[in-house]
Amino acid sequence: MKKTFLLLVLSILLIPSKIFASSDDFLKVKVGASLNDGQKIKITSKSNISVVDRGFNKIIELGSKEVELLYKDGKASLINKDKTYSSNFSTDGYLMLASDNNLKLKNEYRGYICFIKNGKSINVINYVNIEDYLKGVVPKEIYSSAKTEALKAQAIVSRSFALSNINKNIKKGYNLDDTTSCQVYGGVTAEKPSTNKAVDDTKGQVITYKGKIANTIFGASSGGVTADASEVWGGNKLEYMTSFSDPYSDHPWTLELKKENINSILKAKGIKIGDFIGFNIKEYDSSGRIKNLELIGTNGSKEISGNTLRSYFGNTKCKSTLFTISQENDKFVLKGNGYGHGVGMSQYGAMNMAKEGKSCEDIITFYFPNTKLESR
Repeated sequence: MKKTFLLLVLSILLIPSKIFASSDDFLKVKVGASLNDGQKIKITSKSNISVVDRGFNKIIELGSKEVELLYKDGKASLINKDKTYSSNFSTDGYLMLASDNNLKLKNEYRGYICFIKNGKSINVINYVNIEDYLKGVVPKEIYSSAKTEALKAQAIVSRSFALSNINKNIKKGYNLDDTTSCQVYGGVTAEKPSTNKAVDDTKGQVITYKGKIANTIFGASSGGVTADASEVWGGNKLEYMTSFSDPYSDHPWTLELKKENINSILKAKGIKIGDFIGFNIKEYDSSGRIKNLELIGTNGSKEISGNTLRSYFGNTKCKSTLFTISQENDKFVLKGNGYGHGVGMSQYGAMNMAKEGKSCEDIITFYFPNTKLESR
């Protein structure tokens, strides 16, 4: 027989039976894709799943290791087989799913799972302690086989980045997402013993600048010279993210493209200059990266940024904007160095410094000058 439990009423009437955790240092992290109308998501655990409130008080034991949340007609239904636990489950993040074991969606997650409505869709949120969050970040952002000091540096940099960007998506009801627009986060599924230890060994350590937690940007490789953040993204110049020589991070690459291929790419992007003829570099930034260049065609020209050209050619092929261009008959050859934007800590550089016996403090001091390493 189908039964319906009104959790909102229960949350008022039932006496909380257990405190699960403390709310200190928890993050709301959007995981996976949003749920659109008619879509559902399955949540499982090795232990029975419960519903708790934001104070971590247990509201009701669902008596099941598997539940589904169906979003339809603007409402979220929490169901399992023949039971509908709620036909209008919380979509403001107040009520959360909990278990004595990890909760599994596509990946497994520590902490709690809740749902927050955003326009016509629902975001799936992992409400998780920041140290547990970092355990799912560090192995996704750097090789877990790297030397310990590089892993520790990454843990500190990622912790500082998370805390300095804690309000990045606050208008959408969460702090960070699990993509490269914040930091890649894979939950428990991504965790490795070496990176977990790095997080534990640096617990609470952050990088500060003039008393505030620094916005510690990082990327794969600087290519031998770091980029100035203000030149890459605009804004005020920061003393701890400027351009300087980086002898620890060399990452050469070459991209060859025929003129006809470039022509096809530009036309697909809606660039109306006729048939492509060549390039004219207009401006370099202080690190030697291409800031602006001109695309020359038979019917005119168009000026674009180096970052835009990189996106046209593909960021994994045109690995940075630190490159030169030469022409060989009907072929253009891009020879570059580095991988990514070049701002802040180079992960290849951090790994090379660790191989040379440098400490995580040495790595942080080198890549973020004028900062301090402090414990919160």
